[in-house]
This record gives sequence, structure tokens and C-alpha cells, in this order.
Amino acid sequence: MVTPRGFRGWLRDAALPLLVARLVVGGVYVWYGVNKVREPVAFLKALHGYGILPVEPPHPLNLTVVVLPWIEILCGALLLAGAWLRAAGVLLCAMTVVFTVAVALHASGLAAAQGLSLCAVRFDCGCGIGEVWVCPKLAENLALIALAGVAAGSRSRRWTLEGLRTAAPSGSAGR
Repeated sequence: MVTPRGFRGWLRDAALPLLVARLVVGGVYVWYGVNKVREPVAFLKALHGYGILPVEPPHPLNLTVVVLPWIEILCGALLLAGAWLRAAGVLLCAMTVVFTVAVALHASGLAAAQGLSLCAVRFDCGCGIGEVWVCPKLAENLALIALAGVAAGSRSRRWTLEGLRTAAPSGSAGR
């Protein structure tokens, strides 16, 4: 039920939107990260295709391939567990914004080079699931950004580890 404080207030305080956001974003990023850890060469090739990171020493591209999946797994696991929600949500939201801009720019370059519409472009974006159609991927990323924002901005701690910790009795006096 929407109260007089409005939809944004309800969304910020309600537990169910936070639970859905945590489970979806956390699950997706654990899945993506595990796939990247299992296939680091495919991830390296996909990132190299963007042409954003230099390949000369000290090899920031290689470091990114090693570190980024573990950050995704860690933040996804934190969301699933209901711990450090704000930090994990903000980090995943920011990373997804960067990924989305990179995918959109790369796809628009491919579309222009091949004389295609943007939605007709398909390539391995580096998300760990192989080739994707660009328009559904951009829509998915926008949904992930919104849900990560809900996870980061919610004040509810119901169904979280933080909520269990604050709800637990602190012990009896005199012990």
C-alpha cells in the first residue's frame, strides 16, 4: 500500500522491493563473476575488443580480468546474504553504469561500421554469457542499475543479516 509519503518513500522503506533487488542483482552478479572466473581468456578477449584499457605493461587489462570477477562475486554474495547492502549496491550500480556506457559505445561503433541498426548488433560484451543482442542487454543493464539503486538506497533491514543482528536480543543483564 502506498502511503502519503509517496511511492519513493514506500520503495525506500519497504522490505519486499529490497529483497527482490538483492536476490536478482546478487544472483546475476555471482553468476556473471563465476562465468568470468571459469573462462578468463574469453573475458580477456571481450574486454580487449572494447579497446579502452591499454595492453602494454603494466597490463591493466590483465589485472582487470583477474580482479573484476571477484569484485562481482563478492558484491553479489553480500547482496544475497543481506550484508553491507549500501556498499555492495553502490559499487554494482556504478560498475553497471560504466559497463552499460561501454557496451552502448562499442555497439554503436559496430553498428556504424557494419551499416546496421543498433538493435541488429550482436557481440560478446564480456558479461560472461557469450554473445548477446545489444538492445536486450542494454535493457537488462538498465534494470540492474535500477535494482542495485533500490538495494543501495533502501532503509529496510528486514530479511537481511543486518536486520537479524539488530533484532537479536543483546543478552541478559547480570551475566
